[in-house]
Amino acid sequence: MKRLFPGLMILLTLLMTACQSVILLRPDHTALGRTEWVSEDGKAMPYKVWRPAGGNKVRGVVIAVHGLSGAASDFWLLGETLPKQGYIVYAYELRGQGNDPIRSNRGDIRSADEWTRDLATFHGLVQRQHRGRPVFWYGESLGSLICLHTAARDHGPKPRGLILASPVAGLRMTVSGFQRWMLETAAKLSPKSRFSLGDLAGVDEKNIQVTSTTTHGEQMAITPHHISQFSLRLLTEIGRLMDSNAGAAKETKMPALFLATPNDILSSAEQVRTLFDQVSSRKKTLLWYTRSHHLLLHDVQRQEVCTDLLQWLEKHR
Repeated sequence: MKRLFPGLMILLTLLMTACQSVILLRPDHTALGRTEWVSEDGKAMPYKVWRPAGGNKVRGVVIAVHGLSGAASDFWLLGETLPKQGYIVYAYELRGQGNDPIRSNRGDIRSADEWTRDLATFHGLVQRQHRGRPVFWYGESLGSLICLHTAARDHGPKPRGLILASPVAGLRMTVSGFQRWMLETAAKLSPKSRFSLGDLAGVDEKNIQVTSTTTHGEQMAITPHHISQFSLRLLTEIGRLMDSNAGAAKETKMPALFLATPNDILSSAEQVRTLFDQVSSRKKTLLWYTRSHHLLLHDVQRQEVCTDLLQWLEKHR
């Protein structure tokens, strides 16, 4: 793989745009509507829900958090499968991603803390709708980081269990301290400047394998919520979460399920195993899907993933 951040030294001399601050008014209360919800800072975002059919009793709740350039609709398979066993599935759109109602915000985030606060707030709203029912968090890729770090917070709600699918346990590619310094410096000089992941990594995104039969380019060609470029501050915020993975894992005391593949484009099997070992919970499980790639719910073993997930939920509800 080519060297990370080619030409970034030249960019440093060009990126001098000042960061504009945004002030959001806080509402009197948060809210969960039929298709939209309001977070603690007044931000309104869409969400999807899949309910058990025929008014069947809800036995448990799964809140699904999607990945980078993903969407709530990515969890359609969970929505088809889990409600048949009495689990209601909620999936909300991440702010700064492809279904953010404010188009100018897509591909950007001021702080990863906004993501963790949103999950904690959404959990509280959903829990009020289903009092006494266990709530589980299912995080995919970037969503796994958000779930892990929200669960590790000193305050706020905790899920009954944590499911981390294709967990971002690190990066396969080597990033030197100097390269990291260049990126962070560029982000401070011009936090809203945007680049594609391919530009920064020096690779052709169209050739990145995300399932056993499709590439990233092929997936994005049919994905309306695809984001082609991300702000430097969003990328550095994701890096900040990864840097503190070990500490967050140490604070994770609830049951945890890792759904992973050794073929993941982002994290190696060794990195996933290391993160798994760092989780403090005594009730933790790591499952490998050796014929799949990063998008587990869209690959050839997706039914196995759902079967294993259901068995784990039944054991820990």
